Amino acid sequence: MKKEDLNSSHEETREEEKIDEENTGSALPGGFNWKRFCYITIASFFILLFLTAIYLFVYPGLLKKNSDGFYFSQTPEENKNSFCANCVRQYLNGSYAAPEKENSYPVVAVIDNHPDARPAYGLSQADLVYEAEAEGGITRYLAVFAGGEEIKKIGPIRSARPYFVDWAKELSAVFTHCGGSPEALAKLAKENMFDLNEFYNGAYFWRAEDKTAPHNIFISSDKLNEYLKNKNLTAGKFLKWLFKDDSPSGSEQKEIGIDFKSPDFVVKWKYDKIDNSYTRYLGGELQKDGDNGQEIKAKNIIIQYQKTTVLDSDLRLKIDTVGLGKAVICLDGKCSEGVWKKSSPSGRTRYYYENEEEARFNGGKFWVEVVRPDLQVAY
Repeated sequence: MKKEDLNSSHEETREEEKIDEENTGSALPGGFNWKRFCYITIASFFILLFLTAIYLFVYPGLLKKNSDGFYFSQTPEENKNSFCANCVRQYLNGSYAAPEKENSYPVVAVIDNHPDARPAYGLSQADLVYEAEAEGGITRYLAVFAGGEEIKKIGPIRSARPYFVDWAKELSAVFTHCGGSPEALAKLAKENMFDLNEFYNGAYFWRAEDKTAPHNIFISSDKLNEYLKNKNLTAGKFLKWLFKDDSPSGSEQKEIGIDFKSPDFVVKWKYDKIDNSYTRYLGGELQKDGDNGQEIKAKNIIIQYQKTTVLDSDLRLKIDTVGLGKAVICLDGKCSEGVWKKSSPSGRTRYYYENEEEARFNGGKFWVEVVRPDLQVAY
């Protein structure tokens, strides 16, 4: 080879090595490229930062701040108005939903809380739940549904009591039950309500083989919707409460305790500031829904003191539902004393603080704990 060709070959080799070095950076043996790795890492960080900013912009109000610093107070599901321009607050629970679900016709169901009947099914998806004594210190639920969720199993369905009828009446709701006390059945007939009684409408219900009577009667949302369709019931006919956006307080009330007569029925609600809700404990144990295994949670807890009288040897009760009485209103991690007022049997119960301002509630699930005036309650 000529000397000129040899020099030319060396120059080409050095140029190729320079190009390779510029393209690959400081590559280590085995092909790992630190320079490229650093570029990718830095780019990924800024992309993640950008996406986080977009997420918080899409869900305004999601990030809150109190004396403890920042925390997430609302989930996107509970803050639908921030990304659904056409959404409106539902009449029953104040949550945001599509306009066609604003005022669905409500259905109430009397649900068993006897220890032999547990777990209850469907409570985690109820929009509003009343808990009150039936007799002998045993409590029972009146669960109200109007959200349109699919619920495969609701129950066990139990018998009616007159005060349950009163609370259903103020919502003009379909009343779902299996039998009832003489006073309750007479009231249902007098009020001319939509009465879905298992005794006369058995096709809508079924009896579970793994439960013993009387704790074995169930219904589903499909069957309830079938009844509504057969009766041509679409829009609700009741006055709604006042609603607001979540606004957690800086100093949270950690726990609410209700000492019903028997230890099996003692209730505790524990506040969780992460989602600004209360989690329910029953008889000392975390309560979960038998239908879906979800914890029982509520955005708003109302403790409603009502005069209670024992009527007969079967320990059936009379609970005065019309008038006014003491109430404790718990939301946003804070409990405030006030009053409940109900002007007539068909009027909606409303709640007021001590300064006579009507309560505004968070959009979400409600629990009303109805207690005797002498019952011990901690908050």
